[in-house]
Amino acid sequence: MKHYLYLHWQSARTALAKLVRQPVANLLSLLMLSIALALPISLYLTVSSLQDWIGRLTATPQITLFMEMSAEPADHAAVDATLKAHPKIASYQFVSRAQALADLEARHSLAGVAEGLDGNPLPDAFVVTPTSLEPDALERLQKELSGLPMVAEAQFDAHWARRLYGLMALGHHLTLALAVAFAVALVLVTHNTIRMQILARRDEIEVATLIGAPDSFIRRPFLYHACWQGLLAALIAWGLSALFVANANPAIQELARLYNEQVELRGLAPRELALLTAGAIALAAIGARLATRQHLRQLAPR
Repeated sequence: MKHYLYLHWQSARTALAKLVRQPVANLLSLLMLSIALALPISLYLTVSSLQDWIGRLTATPQITLFMEMSAEPADHAAVDATLKAHPKIASYQFVSRAQALADLEARHSLAGVAEGLDGNPLPDAFVVTPTSLEPDALERLQKELSGLPMVAEAQFDAHWARRLYGLMALGHHLTLALAVAFAVALVLVTHNTIRMQILARRDEIEVATLIGAPDSFIRRPFLYHACWQGLLAALIAWGLSALFVANANPAIQELARLYNEQVELRGLAPRELALLTAGAIALAAIGARLATRQHLRQLAPR
């Protein structure tokens, strides 16, 4: 077992030494792999950061229940009890007719506007914040609440809700599509890199095969070369994504200030960095495995 582990350690050290001895050629390959990894990572960080922020926006779709003008305090109490016990309602607020008129006057500088009207034309209302942003769920909740006693109308901006939900869904789908596309690219780039190495060491491999070296012995240095490439590419991609976050944060914070919010893009958490590194190493190893299986078979003596 000690000899087996020593062989692996020797192959890993030799592969790293070859990477260091050819910095220019290897750096170009690493940059290509790193950019391929950094693009979906940056999009993932953007979507995940903004998703938490969007959930806190005051512009979250709300359903407004306008009461009948003839509604009595008992009717308000009945609606209040229903909303309080409803599992799909996160919170709600009662806005009286007097409060609504005062807010209208303050917002539009219309002090004394009620003096020219025949009474207060605004109804009592409940402003409901649902637990889900999913448009179909909002529509079902709206229809349900519109049937409550003495509720004249239930309104919410369905189109805005659909755009918001669709935008976040698009971000998730685009992140997944980019991740899959660049994962395939990483495998193909690694496959081509290892293929070129095998062809460059063709004579050495043929001699090792003739003296009885097993395929595992010949394959091992190429696999470790690919694993080092995957590891270094993941670390460089981490740095590129951190650079993207640092440069994008000022614009994101300026946008958030328009909504009186404080928000910034986050970096990769330790668990996410570990998954990124393990995934990059695994994909690089797959590319190397495919290349060695194909080309070592072609170099085998007939």
